[in-house]
Amino acid sequence: MNVKNEIVSLSIVFMITVGLFGWQKTEAGVIEVINSGFEDVSGQSEFFEFTFGTPVGWDLHDPNGVVSNPGTFPGTLEPNGVEFFNTTAPEGSKVAILFNSGSEGDGEYGFIQTLPETLQANASYTLEVEVGNITSGTSQNGTFFDLSEFPGYRVELLAGGVVVAQDNNSLNIPEGEFFTSTVFLDVGETHDQLGENLAIRLVNLNIIPDGFTQETSPDLEVDFDNVVLTVSVPEPSSIFLFILFGAGMIIRRGVRS
Repeated sequence: MNVKNEIVSLSIVFMITVGLFGWQKTEAGVIEVINSGFEDVSGQSEFFEFTFGTPVGWDLHDPNGVVSNPGTFPGTLEPNGVEFFNTTAPEGSKVAILFNSGSEGDGEYGFIQTLPETLQANASYTLEVEVGNITSGTSQNGTFFDLSEFPGYRVELLAGGVVVAQDNNSLNIPEGEFFTSTVFLDVGETHDQLGENLAIRLVNLNIIPDGFTQETSPDLEVDFDNVVLTVSVPEPSSIFLFILFGAGMIIRRGVRS
């Protein structure tokens, strides 16, 4: 077989292989989220096992002005595995809290963090967040909190301020437990938000439970912890690279002959 025929044959094998195996998506790593476990409470007000204030690295999401109302407290809690939760924090010792007493039903609120990384083509994103359904309990200062109902949550991945993937209250979380919310996003060659900054938003939906009014509703709280965002990017498969190497060797041999 002459060099020309060898190259033609190799080209056919190349096209078949690419069609069968395409590109492999290889885990590229974790995208940094500042204060992802809410352990840094710098600048917050400490009160026994609680702190009050917006966690470091995060901003408030408060489109309805709920947080300005008395009785609404963003901050952190240090679960001890006895009161409020059956376990300690999923990561570290603290969890984020979005607590509401008196403004139930007045609209959602939460935390948001905008990242320096941007939405990339041909990439897959996975956002995992621990979501907690706090149960009624007595705090270290002796105050009892009725937290017997769950107001709903939402975990969002955004790009350029637009929601591109979300988990809208899909988990049925037992009282006193944390469950993992997982949000997936596969991005192809094109997407309206390509190149826009990514962001993560954690929301207390603040929905009054059935059978209650704002006056009779128990306190409403959602807790979050261990925010992890990973990305996978496409890389040529090993077979693809092997074929390219072989093609180069044949062409090189043909040139020499």
